[in-house]
Amino acid sequence: MKIGISELDEILGEIEEGNVLLLETIGTLGEEVVLEMLKENKENAVAFVTKKMRDRFREIPELTKLKLIVLGEDVFPAELYAISFKLRNLFEGAHVGFFLLHPLLVFHSPTTVYKFFSEIALIVQEKKVVLTAIIDKRLVDERILAMFENLATYVIDIVEVVEGFKIRRGIRVKKSPKGGTGFYKFEIRNGKLVIGEPIE
Repeated sequence: MKIGISELDEILGEIEEGNVLLLETIGTLGEEVVLEMLKENKENAVAFVTKKMRDRFREIPELTKLKLIVLGEDVFPAELYAISFKLRNLFEGAHVGFFLLHPLLVFHSPTTVYKFFSEIALIVQEKKVVLTAIIDKRLVDERILAMFENLATYVIDIVEVVEGFKIRRGIRVKKSPKGGTGFYKFEIRNGKLVIGEPIE
């Protein structure tokens, strides 16, 4: 699988089925990485989203045929089972965008969400799907974040630094079979993530 962002595809190479890609960010910053992956692999793309996200995704022309699995905003414990059940029933080779870690971490302890995500990672291997998940770094401490990273084959890290009136954004590959990279500048142009020069 390719992500659809040439600079990342060059660094990561082909992402094999049965792997997890974790995008560490702040809020929804850089979710365009996951959206580009869904567009690039639209024939096999599936997204786990909340109702609010569903409405937003339906406004994106390239994602009108995207299969959406919608869950409530509060994600009660019973829905954790529903998520894993639906993932188990996906077709082999599916490319999954998982946008539920944020609401899960708001309503459940980080340890509970980690245990759930470790189950998800096992299902991904068994079903031979590729899963890309977003985690908001503000909702977990470094120890828990490292535990999530251990479940992923690939980790992309996004940072945002405010310096006076300027905002600097950086993106790097933190973990992959080919190794990591330093930070690169990036910006969002017309809904697309554009990667620029290395940050010194």
